[in-house]
Formats: sequence, C-alpha cells, structure tokens
Amino acid sequence: MLEELKFGGAAVIVTGAGSGIGQATCEILGELGATVILVGRRPEPLQETAERMRRAGATSVALPADVSNEDDVARLRDAVAARWPYIKALVNNAGNNFRSSVAELSTEKWRELLGVNLEGTFFMSRAFLPLLLQAPDGAAIVNVASIFGVIGPAGYAPYAAAKGGVIALTRQMAVDYGPRGVRVNAISPGPILTERVAGYYKGRERDMEVTAKAVVLGRFGRPREIANTIAFLASDAASYMNGANVVVDGGRTIR
Repeated sequence: MLEELKFGGAAVIVTGAGSGIGQATCEILGELGATVILVGRRPEPLQETAERMRRAGATSVALPADVSNEDDVARLRDAVAARWPYIKALVNNAGNNFRSSVAELSTEKWRELLGVNLEGTFFMSRAFLPLLLQAPDGAAIVNVASIFGVIGPAGYAPYAAAKGGVIALTRQMAVDYGPRGVRVNAISPGPILTERVAGYYKGRERDMEVTAKAVVLGRFGRPREIANTIAFLASDAASYMNGANVVVDGGRTIR
C-alpha cells in the first residue's frame, strides 16, 4: 500500500491551496512525491504554501485563479496543459461559507456561494477532465463537500445546497468517468479548526465548546486529518473507490 500512495512526481492540482485544508493537502501530497499545482485567488497565500513545501523538499507551482470564473479556469487549463501532458489528480477544495436563511438571502450572495462551492467544482472538473483522461494509469477527482451537505444545519441553507450539489455531482461524474479511468469521490468533513473557522468563533468560547461536544471524539478536527483522507482518495491506494462520499467528522453525524 505504501507504494500505491506515492505519486512519483505526477502533477496534481489543489484548489483553495493557500490555507486550511487545502494547504495541508498540498503539503501531504508533496510528501508523497506529487508535483502540486497550487490554485487560489490570491497569490500571497499560494506563495506561503509554496515556501512551506519548498522547505520540506516538495515540488510545487503556484498558479493563481478564481475557480468561480470560467475565463480564469480556461486560462489556468491552458497554462497547465502547456507544461504537463496529463494530470494525475484534481482536488476541488476551494470554498466559502456564511450563515443565512433562505428568506434573508440575497440573490447576489446565493450566487456567490454556489459560484465558489458548486460551480467552481464543475468548471474545474470540466476543464481538466481531458488531462485527467490522459493519465496512463488512471486518475482521480476528489471533491471537498461537507457534512452540511448530508444533514440539515440550521441557518446554512445556501452552503448546504451547494455542498449537497457537490455530492450529487460527484456521484454522476463517477458514473460517467469511472469506466474511462477517472475515479471521482467526495469527502465530507465535520468541524475542522482552520483559521477561517477559528475566526467564526473568536470571542465565543462557549459556542466553540458546544460544537466540540457535539462530536463523539469531543474535539474539532485538524486540517491535516482531512488532508490525509484526501491524499488517500487521490492516490492509487484507493483504486476501487468511486462515487463515494467519505464522511470524516469524528462521529458528529452518528448521534
């Protein structure tokens, strides 16, 4: 299995690579020998990830792009295709979140959230499937969804809709492209203590404690704990997994 986890220098794309789960995923994929293409809207966080990887002896290339913008994605695809004949894996991790009920939600904010979480997953998958299909020993797409796409969290209607859509899109692409050598799986994290999540709870220690106690393990997860599963799904070690939604939530959804 250890050999099947290794990428042997093959190119892998990770969106939302500048922080949190995306940054941790890049680092682990680099440790496993992948050439990681770092994608995100802002160049500075990507350079930070690239520097962290460089210090660890891993190989990466930072290519800024907004995954919710079709033109940006097209430019990204052309830049990647000019350098690599195929892509071994695509990790659609870029996302955003905010709290709102349907009645209070503007059309603009609805489209903003679906644009990053759902449309971005679609745009990136559509753009890079031709390069994934060229991988000589098969390839993989890993879509980062959420337990909010499975359960019904109060006050998160647009995010739940977007992540539920990501899970459904994952299943459909698995049906369409699994027979052609591209496995497609999703991962649904539970409460993960990224910098952004820590910002939500700033000054609200009681709320943070309540969230942690709702998890069977009694704590938030760490970005690297999600990244480990993403790297597994992207690797040949998961060669018989296709169309799955892997819930990694410390037991949050089982009680």
